[in-house]
Amino acid sequence: MLRWADLLAERGRSVLWIAARAGVDSLDTFLEALSQACVVSGLGIASSDPRAWFVELAKRSGAAPILFIDDAQLLPREVHDFVEQLIFSSRDGLTTVMASRGENDINLARLRSLGYLMEVRMADLCFDTEEASSLLRQEIGAEPTAAQIQRMIMDTQGWAAGLILASQTWHKDSLHAEMPERAASRLRYEYASYFHEEVIEGLPQELRNFIIDTSILKELSPSACAAVIGQSEARKYLDEAFERGLFLIELDREQGEYRHYKLFRDMVLGRLMKLAPERAAELHRRASRFYAETSNYHLALEHAEQSTDQEFLASQIETLAEQMIYAGLMQRLDELASRLPWQVVEDKPSILLAMSWRRSRRLAFTSAERLIEAAEKAIEDKMDAGELDDYAARQLDFHVRHRKVMLHAARDDMVAVEEECGPLLADLGDDHPYLSCTLLAQLLSARRELFHFHDMLRLEGELRKALARPGSAFASIALKSSVAPTLVAQGKTETAKQFLHEAQEIARQRESEVSGLGALPALPLAEILYECGELDEAARLVDQYMPSIRQWGFVDQVASGYLVRARLAAADGDLASALSVLEEAHLVAIECGLDRLRAMVVSEQVRILIKNGQLEQAETLFYSCDLVGEGEPVPTLNPSRLNEWLAIAWLRIEMHRFRLVRSRKVAKRWLELVRRRGAIRSALSFELLLAEIAVLAGNRSEARRSVRAAVELAETGGWLRPFLDEGEAIAALIVDAYGTGPILDDPVDRFAHGLVKLLKGNPQIDQDEEDDDEFGPSGGLSLREIEILTQVSGGLRNREIGDRLGLTEGTVKWYMQQIYDKLGVRRRPQAVLRARQLGILS
Repeated sequence: MLRWADLLAERGRSVLWIAARAGVDSLDTFLEALSQACVVSGLGIASSDPRAWFVELAKRSGAAPILFIDDAQLLPREVHDFVEQLIFSSRDGLTTVMASRGENDINLARLRSLGYLMEVRMADLCFDTEEASSLLRQEIGAEPTAAQIQRMIMDTQGWAAGLILASQTWHKDSLHAEMPERAASRLRYEYASYFHEEVIEGLPQELRNFIIDTSILKELSPSACAAVIGQSEARKYLDEAFERGLFLIELDREQGEYRHYKLFRDMVLGRLMKLAPERAAELHRRASRFYAETSNYHLALEHAEQSTDQEFLASQIETLAEQMIYAGLMQRLDELASRLPWQVVEDKPSILLAMSWRRSRRLAFTSAERLIEAAEKAIEDKMDAGELDDYAARQLDFHVRHRKVMLHAARDDMVAVEEECGPLLADLGDDHPYLSCTLLAQLLSARRELFHFHDMLRLEGELRKALARPGSAFASIALKSSVAPTLVAQGKTETAKQFLHEAQEIARQRESEVSGLGALPALPLAEILYECGELDEAARLVDQYMPSIRQWGFVDQVASGYLVRARLAAADGDLASALSVLEEAHLVAIECGLDRLRAMVVSEQVRILIKNGQLEQAETLFYSCDLVGEGEPVPTLNPSRLNEWLAIAWLRIEMHRFRLVRSRKVAKRWLELVRRRGAIRSALSFELLLAEIAVLAGNRSEARRSVRAAVELAETGGWLRPFLDEGEAIAALIVDAYGTGPILDDPVDRFAHGLVKLLKGNPQIDQDEEDDDEFGPSGGLSLREIEILTQVSGGLRNREIGDRLGLTEGTVKWYMQQIYDKLGVRRRPQAVLRARQLGILS
């Protein structure tokens, strides 16, 4: 304002300056100050009669004088009335400029509507980062670092006076060799004294108390303030504080919602905590109760924690535990409860049960079990003391049983999960949608792992019913994430994708509240995408969400993450990295006692080692695993996917040891079981294994039948990678079976020809499309077959050829069978002789 006054005076305008702080406390003193200003400016108007001013200004012509009034918020009501009349009666005879910390009592709506009013508000006066940096460097020089400058700007929020105070304190600290960074830990005295002297000191006692008491709140609403101060007049105090310019930031003026200016709140709250800690604690307790009643659990617990009353914090956590779990805030609850002394929480079963669930999710099983036991004891003690009625005890018993099921699920004890889920779901009925959703998710997982697909349609109906219940929105993330692998096992890939995408969207919306939540749907989705050939998106999901998997995941998520990461590395030809990832997964499985994960890892390690020609290492690894039993791993009366993984590993070793009769028998038994149970994805694996066994046995017709059956199964789920990952033998069979002839208008045939196209474009699969030259009765030899036959002519055995060409011994044997068929021979010397006769070999 001073700058504006100087510029206008230089241009010949009459400038009248009145500072309200200079003893202007009535209309008489204001008129006296106005007369003095007129004398100074040379206008010559001087009167103690207000009406004379109106008449005089109305008569004036030429450039209108400019009246500056500083600190208008300090003027009494009668002065505001006079200035208002002066503005409206003078018309163009006077320009008025007023500075006020808050709202003033002059009615400005008409001027605003006519476009005669220019308003400069706090946001207009705040310096932006560039302006603030320029001012600070102008005042301080080049000594501060960019980080220190940024801190000053952040602390002052662009407040010009605050920036000047910051520069002055910098100089003071520099003179006394103090570290300016110390200001980051507390409010500087210079700021505190400014706010106290300029703002707080002159306030009426009631308003001062209101400002002090509500300083504990981050955002000020009438209802929150009323709860804290214990009075209904909160809206009146809020509006008055804003109108007085008491450093409130307007959020919603109509609703009466504001926020304290940061530095101002720091000063008031700091003095409250220092001078009246008990009062501050009680105010925080009131705020906590208010936010708990309005379902703002974050703020409810934040204020409970800031009260420094551990018993109160524990009681609030106990009260809010169930709602916080349903809102996805289990991690926050556990963090707070874990800091409390054991004697404070040991008699609070809801806290103990919440902590146990969190431990189960983090795969800390022993701790989870102990917390459940402690919760059961606390419930028993409360019942003995008469603190729980039968209804409350029954509700707590539901939660105890639920946590036990969750612990079984985390330990991958799917038999116990299946046994206990059904009765508990029946007891819960429709009263606990969140618990029902989580139980149903684990029941569906258990049914998948135990190949119990007989009533899946009924369970899918229950699933849709559970998802439609109020209160199940957050639980639906875990439910859909757990159900998806079960749907995939049945070949319902598209439905599984839909569920996972829906769960991802809900998790994305909650990510700011609950970190890492997206890992639940993302990792099962990554496995589906990998199997369907979408490797880039699968890799993105794994890279993004694997770091948080131990925070949220059960076995399905952990297994999916490690499996996809290993297979992606193997698909890139980086077998060392693939084995390293699997070794890490193996350690996690051993650490947490996850036998199914161990079985999956061992099976995948065996596959990769055999593919890399390391049969002995694969065999040693497999039989050193304590999960492997004696005898052939045929499916028992109650087989599980753990048994399936081990059986697959055993079959790979046996077939490459050329023990083909027994391996074919075991594979057939498993195929019959999984087909009968409706496990489509498992059936695909065993059809491919039977195809490889048939190749090694020289039975090409049976191999083709198995491959065709595998393609029919794969089309249901859109699975491509199982064929590519098995290697050259399967690839050659697919190309042989579907690579020629017309494409029929049939889903399976279209899928097969898409697979052939993909296989031919895979650099890891050696395909020779030039079959025009006939070398024998059964067709032409491919480049790979000629390469192998050349090695045979040099006297090398199958294993030696495999070592040189990077193939397994079984794959070399399969190629020899192809060579025999095409050349019409049955022995190696005959093949070499026949190839020389045809000019294939020199």
